[in-house]
Amino acid sequence: MAIVVDAHSDILSDILGRRAAGQTEILNSTWLPSMDSGGIDVRVLALYSSPEYLPELALRRALDEVAALYAELDASPRAALCTTHAEILQAWRAGKKGFILGMEGAEPLGADLGLLRIFYALGVRVVGVTHAARNYAGDGAFLVPKRTGTAGGLSDFGVELVERAQAMGMLVDVSHLNDPGFWDVVKLSTRPIMASHSNCRALRDEPRNLTDDQIKAVADTGGFIGINSINRFVEPPDLPHLLDHLDRLVRIAGAGHVGLGLDFCHYLLEHKSPVERSGLRKGAYLSVEGLASDHDVPKIPRMLAERGYAPDAIDMIMGENFLRVFNAATGG
Repeated sequence: MAIVVDAHSDILSDILGRRAAGQTEILNSTWLPSMDSGGIDVRVLALYSSPEYLPELALRRALDEVAALYAELDASPRAALCTTHAEILQAWRAGKKGFILGMEGAEPLGADLGLLRIFYALGVRVVGVTHAARNYAGDGAFLVPKRTGTAGGLSDFGVELVERAQAMGMLVDVSHLNDPGFWDVVKLSTRPIMASHSNCRALRDEPRNLTDDQIKAVADTGGFIGINSINRFVEPPDLPHLLDHLDRLVRIAGAGHVGLGLDFCHYLLEHKSPVERSGLRKGAYLSVEGLASDHDVPKIPRMLAERGYAPDAIDMIMGENFLRVFNAATGG
């Protein structure tokens, strides 16, 4: 059976919130069984700081998330933190779930690139340059219109971040970057890059989705693009139309550069107050119809087979492509 990888997950936010409320062993009780239900073997876990933590508390938030994961792993013999391709395969062959740490936005670094080495030592191997806002590294693709001056590409800090991350053996993630920043990363990159959770702008005109030229550019670095299940990035918001995005990615980038970055985050609604929920757009945090959670992931290979994908291509999309790119970017 082929390995299955989800290149973007927010479960650390859930774990940290529930541990703050006194719960423990959340991997064992919730997330390992959930991954079992979907046949998911490996996940990239996002270190994410929501706006209320920015800028002063982003570092503390990220360290709290890392500490929460370490505590959960201590109580979870079926889970392992993986920093290399070899460790991923070792965990998989031992029947363990593999977890990779990634930054979703460089906010925890503030303006101090020296901290990047600290996060590397803690196990972080994926670096997303921005989230949906401006930080020291560059401008994100805003999810809602904002009053701002001229959008920019990478700052001098962002340029050095990309160069240093790749030199250290970290996979740079361009999901959430605005267009100028995206092209700066492409020009700077000496290793494969990743758009961990991004769809096709030609099919859904959202700045978070990739243009056809961007799709080709990621592939030209030897990189990886993961389809994003969040409903606002697919129209109509259902699984067949999400797979239309996957089809287009494959046509442009090739079957060797496409995979899953599902971004399930419906569970984060549980951590929102009634007032916070009342301010959300309808359907916020929800995925496309037919792909609501981990449990639905086995539908994807079945539907790809129905669309004419060969078994080896399906195996590549479900996980092998990510592993190849991760290995090439991290060097081990």
